[in-house]
Amino acid sequence: MRNKIFISHAAPEDNDFTKWLAMKLIGLGYEVWCDVLFLEKGSDFCSKIEKEIRENTFKFLIVSSSVANQREGVLKELAVAAKVKKKEQDDTFIIPLAIDETLSYDDINIDIVRLNAIDFKNSWAKGLQDLLEALEKQNVPKDAPDPTKSTNLYQQIFLHNKGIVEKEEIYDSNWFSILSFPSELRFHDFEKLIPKGFDLRELTFPAVRYKNYICTFAWEYDFMHQLPRTETYNSSQSIKIQTDEILSGKYDTDFIGNIECQRLIVQILNKAFVLRMKDKGVKEYPMSNRIGYWFEKGKLEKDKFNKVQLVGKQKDKNWHFGISASGKLYPFPVLMVSSHIIFTTDGIATIESKGIQHSARRRQGKNWWNDDWRNKLLSFVKYLSDDENSFYLEAGSEEKIYISNEPIKFIGKTSYNIPEKNTLEDEAEISDINSLDDLDDEIFEVAEAE
Repeated sequence: MRNKIFISHAAPEDNDFTKWLAMKLIGLGYEVWCDVLFLEKGSDFCSKIEKEIRENTFKFLIVSSSVANQREGVLKELAVAAKVKKKEQDDTFIIPLAIDETLSYDDINIDIVRLNAIDFKNSWAKGLQDLLEALEKQNVPKDAPDPTKSTNLYQQIFLHNKGIVEKEEIYDSNWFSILSFPSELRFHDFEKLIPKGFDLRELTFPAVRYKNYICTFAWEYDFMHQLPRTETYNSSQSIKIQTDEILSGKYDTDFIGNIECQRLIVQILNKAFVLRMKDKGVKEYPMSNRIGYWFEKGKLEKDKFNKVQLVGKQKDKNWHFGISASGKLYPFPVLMVSSHIIFTTDGIATIESKGIQHSARRRQGKNWWNDDWRNKLLSFVKYLSDDENSFYLEAGSEEKIYISNEPIKFIGKTSYNIPEKNTLEDEAEISDINSLDDLDDEIFEVAEAE
C-alpha cells in the first residue's frame, strides 16, 4: 500500500535535517520512512530501500545538498523513484528539498533540476510550512496529528540507555549573584531641568523616569555636565529610599510601592550592564527582545581569553561567542547571563540574514557540549571582571553594583549517562519536535553544565 513519505538523503552529512523533518512529519500524522530511523543494522539495505520506494512510497522527498548531489546511494534511490514516477504517471512524485546554500542551480542533478524544489535554505520552519501545503494539495495520506508518536520514537531510538540516573550532581547555572547595590535609590525632581526630547539613554549613568522624577542610584551632581540646569538643583528635593528596605520587601508609601521600586532597580541594573558593555568595547547584535554582545575578530589576542576560544571559523563565516544579560531580584538578586553565537562575513560585519544566522548557529552549537558553553561563558565574564572575584557596573560617580564572576551552583538529585561524544551528531537538532515555532530567534542559553 502506497501511504509513506520516503526521505532520501546523504548520510551522515544530512542526517540532522532528515531526522528533524521525519519527526515533524510523523508527529503531524504522516507515515514516514528514512534509513536513519528505520533501517536495522546488518539488514540488506539495498533491497529494503528499493522495496520501500517501489511498493510503499506515496511521495519521494530528496534532500538536495552538494553532498547528496554526488552520493551514489542517493542517485540510485533517485533512479528507482524516477521509474516509479513514470509508472504511476505522477509528475509530483519526486519533491526536492533545497537545504544547501552552496549548491548552485547549474550543479543540481539533471533528474530534479526541472522540478520545483521547496526552499529550506533560509528557514527550516518556513520550508516545512511550504512542504505541508504541497502534501495537502497532493492528497498525501495522513492520520490525525499525534505528537506522542514522534516523541516516543525519539525516546526509543535516540534515548535508549540514556535516561535519568539517581545520582547527586552539582550544576553551574547562568545566574551570577549581585554582591551589593548602592545604599540608596534616589529620585531627583528634574522634570523642569531636562531639555525637551532629551533621551535618558544618553546619560553617563543609568537612570529611568518615574512620574516627574529621575530614578537612579547616582547623586544629583552626577548629571550636571549633561544637564547643565541641574547645577542649581537643591538636593533636599530628592527622595531617597534605602535599597535594603526595598529588597526586603518592607518599603511601601503613597509615593511609590515596593514592587514598583524593585521594577525600577531591575531597569537601572539592565541599563548599567548596557553602559558597561559600551565601556568594554564589545560589539552589539540586536535580537528580538535583547542585545547580544560579542568580540570582533582581533579584539582579543589570538581571539582567546583565559585560553578559551571566543572567535573562530566556520567555512566562509566567522563565529563569535556572545552574551546578553538581564537582572532579577527574586528569589534573590542575580544577573542572568545568556549565551549566543553570532556570525560575521569577515570578523566584523554581522550577517544580516536571520535564516543564515540560524542555520549556522545550529551547525556550530551542536558540536559544543555543556562544558564548552560553560567555559566560554565564564571566560567572557572573566573578561569583564575587575578583580579575582567580581566585576562591577557603574551606577554613579561614587556608586557601583558589584556582581560575582562565579556562577551560582545548584545541587541536583538526579543525573544522566553522558553519551559517547561521537554520537552527538546523530542526536543533534531534534529540538522543537511538536511545534512550528519561529526558529529565527532561537538562542543558546547555559542552564547547566556537568
